[in-house]
Amino acid sequence: MPPMGTSQNPFLYTLVRGSCRLGFQTLFRLRIHGLDQIPQDDPVLVASNHMSHLDPPLIGSAFPRPLHYLAKEELFCKPVLGRLIAALGARPVSREDSQKAGTVLKLLLRFLEEGKSLLLFPEGTRSPDGTLQPLEGGISFLSVKARVPVVPAWITGTYEAFPRGASFPRFVPLEVRFGAPLRPEAFLEAGLSEREARAALLQELASSLRTLASLPRP
Repeated sequence: MPPMGTSQNPFLYTLVRGSCRLGFQTLFRLRIHGLDQIPQDDPVLVASNHMSHLDPPLIGSAFPRPLHYLAKEELFCKPVLGRLIAALGARPVSREDSQKAGTVLKLLLRFLEEGKSLLLFPEGTRSPDGTLQPLEGGISFLSVKARVPVVPAWITGTYEAFPRGASFPRFVPLEVRFGAPLRPEAFLEAGLSEREARAALLQELASSLRTLASLPRP
């Protein structure tokens, strides 16, 4: 397993992000909204809905700053793919570890302690029907524990473009919307305990995602 401190390759990340952005804009007429709401310097947790295998590269290409993430350990066994995703900022997690929430949360906290921003899908898996599923509490735990803001992100179109079971994508319009960051301090300074703050933040995140989903397309 590559060490957590292994550096992301900035040149390669910028090259791949730019290529993906161009591809999404050309083939899927990608539109991005809310970039002005993203904090400029501090690490953030990007929390997105999840409908398709297209979602990670789509968010990565739309977000203006480097993102890090966890990927299945099996992907790193493929020589070319493994080196590529490691250079792009992925770190492996084994099937056994993925079933242990505490182990995964410790890995993610180390990312944040190193000042890295993370992409997470708090539904835990791809939505079976394109609608928002119940959110898991790991993201609010990370936010409150590391005092890092959560940036809501809503993707539209990837369920229609490349749903589960599809062998080839359909080139339908895609859209990514970023919402206002949710800062854990706002809940803690309201007198809530850490446990209460986590629950309140998670509830607010779900509300923010539903609001982003309900906005009419411009």
